[in-house]
Amino acid sequence: MRKHLGVLAVAAALLGPTLAAVPAVAAPAAPTAAAPAARTDVVVTSFDGTPIHTNFFPATGLAAGQQAPTVMVGPGFGLPGGRLPATSTSTLIGSIGIAPLREAGYNVVTWDPRGFGLSGGEAYVNNPAYEGRDGSALIDYIAAQPEASLDAPGDPVLGMAGASYGGGIQFVLASQDQRVDAITPTIAWNDLTTSLYKAGSFKSGWGALLCAEGTALGQLGSLVGNQGALAAPVRKACREGLTYPNQLSAESIAYFESLTPESMFTSITAPTLIIQGTADTLFTLDEATRNYRLISSTGTPTKMLQFCGGHGLCNSAAGPDRITPAVLNWFSKYLRDQPVDTGAAFEFIDQHGVTRAAPGYPEATGSLTGAGRGSMLLSPAAVSGAVVAAAVAPVAVNVPITSPAVTTSVFGAPQLTLTYRGSARQGSTHVYAQIIDKARASLVLGNQVTPVPLVLDGKEHTVTLPLEEVSYTVTSASRLVLQVTPATSVYAPPKATALTSFTASVTVPTVAAYPAVP
Repeated sequence: MRKHLGVLAVAAALLGPTLAAVPAVAAPAAPTAAAPAARTDVVVTSFDGTPIHTNFFPATGLAAGQQAPTVMVGPGFGLPGGRLPATSTSTLIGSIGIAPLREAGYNVVTWDPRGFGLSGGEAYVNNPAYEGRDGSALIDYIAAQPEASLDAPGDPVLGMAGASYGGGIQFVLASQDQRVDAITPTIAWNDLTTSLYKAGSFKSGWGALLCAEGTALGQLGSLVGNQGALAAPVRKACREGLTYPNQLSAESIAYFESLTPESMFTSITAPTLIIQGTADTLFTLDEATRNYRLISSTGTPTKMLQFCGGHGLCNSAAGPDRITPAVLNWFSKYLRDQPVDTGAAFEFIDQHGVTRAAPGYPEATGSLTGAGRGSMLLSPAAVSGAVVAAAVAPVAVNVPITSPAVTTSVFGAPQLTLTYRGSARQGSTHVYAQIIDKARASLVLGNQVTPVPLVLDGKEHTVTLPLEEVSYTVTSASRLVLQVTPATSVYAPPKATALTSFTASVTVPTVAAYPAVP
């Protein structure tokens, strides 16, 4: 647990001149000790005997006998920990690499999560009882390294970085091990159920990629003695989601919900910088928003930084790299106790790459609206988009949205109300809602699409729900349109074929004109 060093700093300032006045005493010359070397594939034994392959990279320029704060950098799902100390930053994914951290004076620790790389065991998907306890074993290892500065015996000065799977483990470990002093989770999730199974529709594009990657890389690891890949509850969910009727069982839903209860986020006291991509269609903005609200609600220092990227395709201007300096500033403030300005509590970005600063989550001050109706044949053949990104739908009920008189920031979750009637033997299915801008070659805002559950029993029904969050600057020349479409490649195919009538209304939130960040 990080201790503030203000008293020690004052004492050093007072004692410095006094100590400097004491005459130096000559000492015999000592041989120069070698600078600390990197250690790769060190085996750390976890609580249950599982070997976790670990890599330790001392801070650049660290001399023998010197210590520095340490940052743990976790890899993406299915991947081993970084073993190349020159690894830099990927602004598309949004993760900071090993090199910038070492050059800034931090030791870096990477590792192969259980089930992947050279580590043993099976992957439970950042389960606090498994991967979380592995993390605590890694902290024990770090505390024993001579290059690691400590807050107390067994308690290193410690930050965490990493994206996706390497972002999710930060929430887990910070919630259950108070030795974590600051975290910077990137493109992570709040709940895997809402990420991969929103409104009961399985996200088959990403699900297929993740399940295949976990299985294939686990099999590769088995060639070098790794037991291999995915644990039984994860394998079960993969089978259910990827085979007809693409529905998760109550048991699988309960398992994934148990991994990240709200209490996990509200128990985090380590200052938290959340980094999230506006074009992320796996872990959408709403996932990060829930994390931000939960952690900040307890008074823990919390910041949100959005960028165009993540799991998906940035179809807008990305803007300059703000991630690397933001992470380094965060660690300077909370690992080194330096008086660093970490910026506004919430920074969001539009399609032009312009980042704006708000003191908290930007709440709606107005709205743009649209209403319309139409009929549509629901069919699995009426598909649009790619496996990881939405695209303009050739078959859809299109609802124009009013344009503002002046340039306005759209931010947050649009609200959809859909009244419909249809009849099908299967009884229930989904349609999918997205917002496009016809003035920009029918760009789908953020590449985001939202499943809307239907009950097709011949009766009229009304459903109201939020769409995925978007961040977009709208002008009088914009031509926003709500599309309700039968199918998208991002999610599993619909279960029913039926002619269905719709009446739709949508409210798109607008926010105040927050200042742009230089």
